[in-house]
Amino acid sequence: MSAVTYHGPPDTNGSSNGSNNGNSPELYVYYRVHMDQAAEAKAAFETACAGQPVRLLQRRDHDPVFQTWMEIYAPPLTDAIGVEARVAAALGPYAQGPRHREVFAALAGPVGGA
Repeated sequence: MSAVTYHGPPDTNGSSNGSNNGNSPELYVYYRVHMDQAAEAKAAFETACAGQPVRLLQRRDHDPVFQTWMEIYAPPLTDAIGVEARVAAALGPYAQGPRHREVFAALAGPVGGA
């Protein structure tokens, strides 16, 4: 299993309260996946998420060997730490190097009208 690096204050209860009042933390996890394993890794991610609202992004670059992926765990997800642990275990065989974990909290809401 790959190592995890963590940046940000620890979440004391392992979950958000479901509201996004500017204080609910958002967890961002990024790592690299070999191109040859991308389809298997994506299937493992989807199975491990079990329908939870976790976003998976791919960095837009042109590396011919590796893709950099980012998972985003944000409200309304109420057990980000638990879901992320499940995803980390499922993707351990596919992550090339460490999974970098960073926690952010909103400073302001969306700008402009919707």
